[in-house]
Amino acid sequence: MEMAEKIAVIVGFLLILAWIWLLWRRTKCKWKIRSMGKTEKITLLNELVTPFGFTYEPKQDVFVSRVDAWQRKEGYEALFDRLASKFNMIIDAYPVYFDYQDKTWMIEFWRGQYGINTGAEIGVYHANRLAPKEQRRKVHYNAVSDEEMPLIGMCVKRKGEMIFARKGYHWWLTAFRMGTFSNPKDLVMYASITFRDPDAAQAFCRGLEESGYAGRQYRFRNRRVTILLDKTKKYTGLAKWHRKAVQGLNRCYCRLYRIVTRPFTETPDRMLFLYEQLPWCFRKMMRLHSFGRKIRVKK
Repeated sequence: MEMAEKIAVIVGFLLILAWIWLLWRRTKCKWKIRSMGKTEKITLLNELVTPFGFTYEPKQDVFVSRVDAWQRKEGYEALFDRLASKFNMIIDAYPVYFDYQDKTWMIEFWRGQYGINTGAEIGVYHANRLAPKEQRRKVHYNAVSDEEMPLIGMCVKRKGEMIFARKGYHWWLTAFRMGTFSNPKDLVMYASITFRDPDAAQAFCRGLEESGYAGRQYRFRNRRVTILLDKTKKYTGLAKWHRKAVQGLNRCYCRLYRIVTRPFTETPDRMLFLYEQLPWCFRKMMRLHSFGRKIRVKK
């Protein structure tokens, strides 16, 4: 037997061993997940996603942001929205700026596709001073304090069917449905914000009007403002084709996620199975709005 044939035999043998090992490891992971109870799975999953600033909500099958999420310290800058598509986030953003109590506030609404997640967000921030209108998109905004957090509610529908709804006192109310693909134009968000006092609500309404929202798109009553967010920004040229290409990748990633996590169908099973097999992939999927920042996961 020539040397080349011997090398080919050895390589073939090693590949067979590697394939057997992968099958054995995959089977072992399946047994491990199936041997766990439902409560145990959810508890473990929440331990794993907490460092990313999220919690899994089983009733609606969504990941939601925690009040004490690390993102709170980062605040907000308009640059985040401009970079979104670079990180596989094809979303519609609706920033609203207004002045209140000697500070410029910014409340923003987002909805769309976040990698392999269909999601939506509402963030409440303010600068430490009044910012001129021409400077508002260049200023850094801090997340509001616990005392300033309004009562936020949102309901998101896709092609007329509700996919999730949330409500609570928060600075960044979110919901992300893992493994679900959507185009932003197919999503409609109904949002409500109940402020601490009527003056803040009136200032926010003035911000809505300055942002081009017509009276039919929002309603104001006492301290509560409700808004309909159903319009999608139209892109042209390279931006349009770039977003289409990213969405094509996102659709493929959603399918790949379902293939890799077979035969499981529920999110806790899928995510834990993925974590056991490909922990680096698990970490990448949970880096929503982290923009590549490395986050350590407890092992």
